[in-house]
Amino acid sequence: MLFYLLSAFFQLQGMHGMSSYKEDFRFCAERRQTVEGHVRYEIQQDAITISNGADGLNISAPFPPGPQQSWALPTLLGTYRFCVYWFQDDRLFNLTYGISHTYQLSNQANYSFSSLNYTCQGSRDGPNLLNNISYAFNNGSVNHSLPSITECKFDLGKRDQKEMVQISNMEEEMRQTELKLKSLETHHSSDENGPPEDPFLFLHQLESKLGELEFQGDRKSFEGTVMHANVQKVPPQIPANVPIEVTLKENRVVSKFKVNLPKKVFEKTRDGIENGEMKVVVVSATSKTLFQDDSNSLLGGNVVGISVGNMPVHGLPKEERISITFWHHPLQRNLTPKCVFWDVGSKASHPGKWNASGCEVMKEEHQTTCLCDHLTFFAVLMVSSPDIDHIHYEYLTIVTYVGCIISALASLFTIFFFLCSKKKQRDHIVYVHMNLLWAIFLLDMSFLIAVPLAPTRDTACKAGGMFLHFGVLACLTWMAIEGYSLYRLVIEVFKSYVKHLLLKLCLVGWGLPICIVCLIFVIDQSHYGPTSFKVYEAAGEYTNSTICWITKKEINNFLNLGYLSLVLFFNSIMLATMVYEILKLRHREHHWEYVVMLLGLSCVLGIPWGLVFFAFTSGTFKLVAVYLFTIINSLQGFLIFLWYLAKVLQSRRSNSMQSTTSNSLKLQSSNSSI
Repeated sequence: MLFYLLSAFFQLQGMHGMSSYKEDFRFCAERRQTVEGHVRYEIQQDAITISNGADGLNISAPFPPGPQQSWALPTLLGTYRFCVYWFQDDRLFNLTYGISHTYQLSNQANYSFSSLNYTCQGSRDGPNLLNNISYAFNNGSVNHSLPSITECKFDLGKRDQKEMVQISNMEEEMRQTELKLKSLETHHSSDENGPPEDPFLFLHQLESKLGELEFQGDRKSFEGTVMHANVQKVPPQIPANVPIEVTLKENRVVSKFKVNLPKKVFEKTRDGIENGEMKVVVVSATSKTLFQDDSNSLLGGNVVGISVGNMPVHGLPKEERISITFWHHPLQRNLTPKCVFWDVGSKASHPGKWNASGCEVMKEEHQTTCLCDHLTFFAVLMVSSPDIDHIHYEYLTIVTYVGCIISALASLFTIFFFLCSKKKQRDHIVYVHMNLLWAIFLLDMSFLIAVPLAPTRDTACKAGGMFLHFGVLACLTWMAIEGYSLYRLVIEVFKSYVKHLLLKLCLVGWGLPICIVCLIFVIDQSHYGPTSFKVYEAAGEYTNSTICWITKKEINNFLNLGYLSLVLFFNSIMLATMVYEILKLRHREHHWEYVVMLLGLSCVLGIPWGLVFFAFTSGTFKLVAVYLFTIINSLQGFLIFLWYLAKVLQSRRSNSMQSTTSNSLKLQSSNSSI
């Protein structure tokens, strides 16, 4: 067992410390050593060749060899990771084999090249395969993975003048495309007027020109700051599948992606190509804002375009779809990946949209795979997983309507009962309760008409939105007045008389909401009108539901939520003070009466409205909070009716009872007043 662990240790140490160096060329692979063998090095013109055999590795390059051209490999058998490094500045051409074996193949490795093209030769099966092959050049800025093979050749030869001009033009074309994308991104961020320009138009043009590029070797890559392009030739003997793996720059959400093209793709395009040679073009572009959906973001802002021979490919059978695998950081729990492609629009004002037709997603923690039946530009759309879908929306709608109807009727009944009561209350706080019930009644009625008015003409919907906003502000204001009244009752025990107090409270309770609504309407009439929100039926699939409300989110977020926060903060302090006064009592034989009083105070002070802040969470907790908020607040008028009824019965019963302590008498009196 010990020897097995030692062997495994050596085998897994193939990526030696030299990988941190800035090498100009690197080739790495895994080799299974079944017999003792040698490393042999020889010189050849304009190419680097790595060939594997049963007796060892054969490496050739256009660099003069040193005094030694053959070295014995380690005697321990097993799988080894080896890498060939070329450092131009140091003129070194080295081989690392395993963790501790380094061979200097040449110390005169001086050769000028701007790029290289590889050719995979030899057998694709058998015992002498090199596995997990990758190569990189230009200090690692270009990094690719290769299929298993017995021999790889990298051409460093001089290109003819035509090819050099083509590649130079293509590099310039890619730079210009990047500049256009960055310019569009700037205009997109500044939200300039005018129809949006389609960034995919530039990507399609670049993709088409890459498909016509002529070059030596099997593969050509171009690397930019936000783009990566890869052109790969497909041999006449179509393989079972063609894998293309691209490693992106560091510190990106998507670290790399791999495209796997089945044989069916090339069968569909072979007939449309005259000379029989096909090229696979893969273009990748990254932008934080340019390709984003209106409501959902793209994974890493990355899009990948694939074409074969500049020919359209669609309708692939399910078992032979193309696959694109993205390696990325772990996704947030509330985000669901969805594979989409860019569906080109028919009008200049509507350039296109993301579409999921013909694509399927397979997700894991660190990678997402898209299976699609056609070729175009693809991306992974990060859809916010809905916590409230259409089923819960229907339930909540029913609860809201039923609750509003019951609450409105209960509010009217309570007001009617109070007006018909023979015993008139002298304390202003009871009249504050009645005004709060009027505000709740108006809020319930305005909500019941806000949804039916949404499809009507704009004027009616504006009026409905203003009426609903007025109802919300009136409820919040009168709940704040309830807190102020409780403050005068509990804190200011020896309160001074305020002339026309109830009239002043009514001016604030009704006048302040009217002023706010009118001010918003005068500033901009479009602030009120039909407002749509999404009701999700599945991940990414939704319908729009419309209500007459505030059209500007900032008003709702800052004014309504800010006002609610202040009211809840003040009223919570008042409720806590009331609880403290109760706990100070020595005799608590009336504890049930105090419980009823506190529950009623919670309703009139609007404490359950605080549940709305839990709606900004996610998952089951959010769903429970939304249900509780809907049930309790839609029935607020009914709950106040029950509380008022209990207080009336309690007041009649308490008339025949005598308190035991002065503190108890005081609180009982306060309780009766409340």
